[in-house]
Amino acid sequence: MKIYDAVLFWLGGVLTDTVADLTMAELPAEANSHQALEIRQAVRRLAEELALGRVTASEYCQRTIALCEPGLEASALEHRIIESVALRRSVAELVKRIPTRYECWLVVDIPMEWYQEVSHRLKIHSLFSEDRMVFSSEMKLSRMVPEIFYHLPPNVSRPMDRCITVDALSARAVESMRHGLASIIYVYPERLKLELALQAIFPTEADVMHPTSSERVRI
Repeated sequence: MKIYDAVLFWLGGVLTDTVADLTMAELPAEANSHQALEIRQAVRRLAEELALGRVTASEYCQRTIALCEPGLEASALEHRIIESVALRRSVAELVKRIPTRYECWLVVDIPMEWYQEVSHRLKIHSLFSEDRMVFSSEMKLSRMVPEIFYHLPPNVSRPMDRCITVDALSARAVESMRHGLASIIYVYPERLKLELALQAIFPTEADVMHPTSSERVRI
């Protein structure tokens, strides 16, 4: 079994909803489902540009509004998104219970000014110290995948094979593993607990079916 030193949790999708989902919740529902799908895809692309730091928060909101709600002010949308960010308490409690011999890092994929407001309100500093945060917008990447996989380990001062990420975006998590950076796909808290336990990261006495051997194992 591999031994990891650092567990990197993505903020969007794991600790909180993604920016794209938070944004879509603030936009008017479209009657035409095909149009709604196109808007969602466009918002996801814009959210990645935001995470890369290639557009500002204001530009993100302006371009999002232009997709379907030209009457909404960018500042109003930005305020709504920030205020709607909520912490998944069950995941937060899980992070607190990870033994201190593992370094828990937070991969922040929202603008720094948004994070400062959100962190203060949700007390994220109680989960991750300030020196264990990585801002994707500060890495100056030309694209998220696959570049992020090669930039995260140096940013946490660990070799790639000693790091494991927790990511709610399954396609990105799969690509991460293809590029040599171990990743757990976040689905829901109990599943994450077992996935971490199978890596000997999370302490538990659970007796479960091993995902590859068809045998029950104590983890």
